Amino acid sequence: MHNGSSDLTALIQPGRVHRRVYIDPEIFELEMERIFGRAWLFAGHTSQVPKPGDYITIELARQPVIMIRHSDNSIKLLFNRCSHRGARVAPLRSASAPRLVCCYHGWTYDSDGTLLNVPVPEGCAATFDKRQFGLSPLPRMGIYRGFVFTSLGQTGISFEDHIGPMKSSIDDLVDRAPDGELALDAGRHRYVFEGNWKLQVENVLDSYHVPFSHASTVNDKGVQFARREGDKAGAAVVDADKNRTAAPWKQRRSYVSGNGHGWTSNTLLDDGKRSSPAFDEYRRVLAQKIGAERARQILTPRLHNSLIYPNMSIMGLNIHVRVINPVAVDRTEVTIFPVRLVGAPAAMNFGNIRLLNVTHSAASFVQTDDLESFVRVQSGLRSQGGDWVDISRGLGEEEPDRELNATRELATHEMVVRAQYRAWLDYMRGTA
Repeated sequence: MHNGSSDLTALIQPGRVHRRVYIDPEIFELEMERIFGRAWLFAGHTSQVPKPGDYITIELARQPVIMIRHSDNSIKLLFNRCSHRGARVAPLRSASAPRLVCCYHGWTYDSDGTLLNVPVPEGCAATFDKRQFGLSPLPRMGIYRGFVFTSLGQTGISFEDHIGPMKSSIDDLVDRAPDGELALDAGRHRYVFEGNWKLQVENVLDSYHVPFSHASTVNDKGVQFARREGDKAGAAVVDADKNRTAAPWKQRRSYVSGNGHGWTSNTLLDDGKRSSPAFDEYRRVLAQKIGAERARQILTPRLHNSLIYPNMSIMGLNIHVRVINPVAVDRTEVTIFPVRLVGAPAAMNFGNIRLLNVTHSAASFVQTDDLESFVRVQSGLRSQGGDWVDISRGLGEEEPDRELNATRELATHEMVVRAQYRAWLDYMRGTA
C-alpha cells in the first residue's frame, strides 16, 4: 500500500472503517510509529515502585522500558538497553536493585541511568567519557495522581493538554481511597488474544454488546449479577423478555472529549441497599476521613468505563486499570491491574479483588466472552465477503454537553468508536 495521507483517509469514512485497518501488517507498523511512537502512553503507577531501587519493566510500542524510583524518590523512565552492547539491564518484570548491572560485561548504572562503573577500564579509549554512556531516558514523562504517562516522541501535544479531559476519571477512582491514594500492588491478570489491539480499545466503551456477548451474566429478569462489594444485584440490562433494552440501560450515555478519549456513565444501581460488613466498614472509614456528604457523592456511581487513548482504561464499577499492548497486527497483550484503595479496610480491598477474578480474569464470566468475540472478528475480517466495518449507530445524533465540555450520545450507539478513528486518523496523518 501507499502510506500517504490520502490513502489512509480513504480507509475511514463516515460511519464505516475499512477492514484493512485491522488486518494489514503495514498499517500496524505505521501505527507503532505514528500512534504508539508519538502519543502519551500509560506506563505504570508510582505505587508499583514504592522504594528507591524498585523497578518494573514494560514494553511500549515494542520498546523495552524500565520504570524505576531513584534515590531522590523521583520516578525515572529509561530504555532497558545497555549502552555498551545492547543487552537488557533489568531482566525481571519487577524487582529491587540499588544498581542496574548488565549481565553481559558488567557495566553498572545508577537508578537514574548514570553509568557508574566499566569493568577493565584500561580497554577504553583515552577519550572515553562515562557521562556519554548512561541509559537513555524516554523523551517525555507526565504524572497525575500517581498515574505515570510517557511519550516516545520528542514533540507533540503536551501532557496537560492530553490528559486534561480525563483527570476527572482518574479523580473518580483515586477519591474512593480514604487516604487519597491507590496502589497497584495486588497482582495482575495478563492474557493475549489473537486479534488487533483496536478491538479491545473499541470494546471498552461499547454498551451495545453487553446483553448479547454477556448473555450468561444476565438472569431471567434481565439483571446482571452483582459486580460491586455490598450489592445484591447488578444492572438491569434487558427487559424480562430479553428482546428490548431495559429502561435503566437506555439512560446510559457515552461521552467523548477529543484525542480519542471517552467514558460512559453508569447505570442507576440500588445504592440505598448496598451493604455488607466490608462495605459498611469502608463507608464508615471514608466518611470519617472526608465527611459523610462527600463520601456519599464519591460512592454514588457516575462512571462505568473510561478510555485514555490509546492504551489504557479505568473501570469504575469493578475497579481496575487495563493496559493494552499491541504485539502484532493480529496479536494483543492485555494486563488487568486490581486497584487497592489505600486506607480502606482489608476486607473491602479483598472483596474488590475477588470480584475482579470473577469478571475480568482470562477465564472469568465477562472477559472470556469479549476475547471470544475479538478472535471471531479478526478471523471474520479476513473474509472477502465485504470490505467495510459498520460503526454508524447513532451517526448524526451526537449532542453537546456544555457542563462537561464533551459530546454525548446514547451508550448503545457508536459515537465513541467514531471518535477513536478521528484520533487514529489525526495521528496517522501526523496532525495530532
